[in-house]
Amino acid sequence: MLPLPLLPLLAWLLPLSGALGSRVALWPWWVGFLLCLAGALVALWLLLRLPWHPRRYWAAVGALPLLLPVGFLTLALRAPLLNDVSTDPLHPPRLDWAHQLRSDADLPVNEAPLKFSGDNPAPIYTRASRERVLTEAASLMQASGWQIRASQEGLEAVVTSPWFGFQDDVALRLFEGPRELRIDMRSASRQGRSDLGANRARIQTFLARLQARLAAP
Repeated sequence: MLPLPLLPLLAWLLPLSGALGSRVALWPWWVGFLLCLAGALVALWLLLRLPWHPRRYWAAVGALPLLLPVGFLTLALRAPLLNDVSTDPLHPPRLDWAHQLRSDADLPVNEAPLKFSGDNPAPIYTRASRERVLTEAASLMQASGWQIRASQEGLEAVVTSPWFGFQDDVALRLFEGPRELRIDMRSASRQGRSDLGANRARIQTFLARLQARLAAP
């Protein structure tokens, strides 16, 4: 049994090493998850022992990492069971680059139509030129640290999460109408049945920022 003063330190080190080790590919993501779970169990034990712990404040610090899995669980319960979101679920933008990049360990690219929820993100419309939209979108993606490439429909990108290094695939599609340009977007996870709302939030945030740029003179 580890000395009691070392347990709070272990409660912090296990999830940190699990996430960062997965991020730099020292081990698969599920190993990182197991290390985070082990850290959460240590934190839970400290929380249960808190009233009788000889060093209550130090033990309370060690119990704080328990907030991370509680937060994930809350998101999982609130978010719909989706891992592929598009502003056009019936005819989503193609993920041609993802077909090339995804390995056997990743999820296959979902075929249309996609599942969608009541708060599905909507496309945006602009009277800006196609060239300007592509320039602004590419600039915004690069500023966000995404890997990008041009596609027949518009742009494709790979997004790497800061924690665990999960990679999601993104596609931006432009459709020229008689008066306006319609901008559709798709964001899909490579792992997991649920994205905890990350893909939907990514699309809404990106399109809102892009629309603000296009509205500027």
